[in-house]
Amino acid sequence: MKAKYISVLMLLISFGSIGAVIFTPGLPNIANYFMVSNQVAQYTVTWYLVGYAFGQLLYGALANRFGSRITIAIGAVLTIIGACGCILSYPLRSFILLVISRCVMALGAASGLKMTFTLSHKLFTHEESARVMGLLTMAFAITPGLGVFVGGIVVSHFNWTAPFYMMILYALAILVLGKQLPEVYNSRDYDALRLRNLFSNYVTQLKDSSVIFGGLLVGLGSCVVYIFAALSPFIAMNVMHLTPSSYGSYNFIPSAGILFGSLLSNHLGKTWSPSKSLKFGLVVSIIGTVLLFLILYLLKNQPMNLFLPMIIIYFGLSFIFGNSAALALKYAKDKSNASAVMSFINMGSAFLVVTILGLFSVSQPIMLPIIYLVLLGLGILWYIFLTKLRQSDL
Repeated sequence: MKAKYISVLMLLISFGSIGAVIFTPGLPNIANYFMVSNQVAQYTVTWYLVGYAFGQLLYGALANRFGSRITIAIGAVLTIIGACGCILSYPLRSFILLVISRCVMALGAASGLKMTFTLSHKLFTHEESARVMGLLTMAFAITPGLGVFVGGIVVSHFNWTAPFYMMILYALAILVLGKQLPEVYNSRDYDALRLRNLFSNYVTQLKDSSVIFGGLLVGLGSCVVYIFAALSPFIAMNVMHLTPSSYGSYNFIPSAGILFGSLLSNHLGKTWSPSKSLKFGLVVSIIGTVLLFLILYLLKNQPMNLFLPMIIIYFGLSFIFGNSAALALKYAKDKSNASAVMSFINMGSAFLVVTILGLFSVSQPIMLPIIYLVLLGLGILWYIFLTKLRQSDL
């Protein structure tokens, strides 16, 4: 196993997710600064997901045309441009500029998720890939949790624009470290960016039910993460009266679930099939969600009652991310476009769910586990469809 690449891939896979959550401790401050409602302030999350989703489709073609190294560099530069726009929205007092810049920022950061899926499947065997993807999800525990923690500190000491300066530094690190990854595209498709070819390639992938249901399952995990990112700052600060820095500290707690879950998923992946690991992850996430509901329903709205059960939910998610992707891409002939479409479905699902929630005033903590139970019920259906498809291929 090419272990020397894993640390860079961990940073790369977190590129988009840390960009999505690092500023969330400042969400209530953004709402106050621009004098908008909490629901409107959440547009900074939902429109980020728009850029993130469509970026998945863009980078499949870019990688086929320019190769992996240049594609990663393009994403980093776009992220820097978007972060600068977010910073500029402060003196201009333009909420529209902030939202548009968040979308551009996500369009760039989307390269991280797309290229990580592609690189992991080109650099490792199928058996290694499932375990590597499980290991890479540790980045969801380390970097986003650390980002929210540091973001809470800098928001408390400066203002809500400070996290965007940090994203500029993160993108610069991607520019430098991305050069350490090998070029995995030995040939160039000079017609890859033609609209006709793009449309034809993606339509072909959308006919693959495994890619669709695999993307929906990965999207289930993303929905849980981004719903928490969008709703928990308002619940924690407005209902539970936490400060931005305190919220950042508490946000470390759920990250422990993905950290330990990723380690165990990687270990069990040596003997468990991806299908078995995926089923285990769904069951554990459901147990954690039921526990979250019971605690919030029976006890007071205290921070630990919100954050502790999320450890179990995130523990289960760590088994869902990598194993869903491994099952979806196992038999794909064009892994670049297949992973792009799968990632689009993944982030598109998160965008759709967060957007729908933004239409309602979801301020009571008890609503969080109810939403999760609905999503996990759908996840069981996606699992059934995906595993039946895999069995039919054998």
